Amino acid sequence: MISHTGIIRSYNPTNHTGLITCDLGGDIRFCGMNIASQGQPASGSLVEFIMDDSSSNLQAVKIRFI
Repeated sequence: MISHTGIIRSYNPTNHTGLITCDLGGDIRFCGMNIASQGQPASGSLVEFIMDDSSSNLQAVKIRFI
């Protein structure tokens, strides 16, 4: 699997979901449980992640802050 980079556009701590704007374009959904590093996701944070297309929705997994 290829890793990608992007910036966290938004994060909702109530339901632990958010959006990452991928450097290649487009927004990718993510779940806060998929963050490998410690810390609260915040808008503007630079992250590295892997895209998981195994389900019906494209999702970012194995997210880490860089």
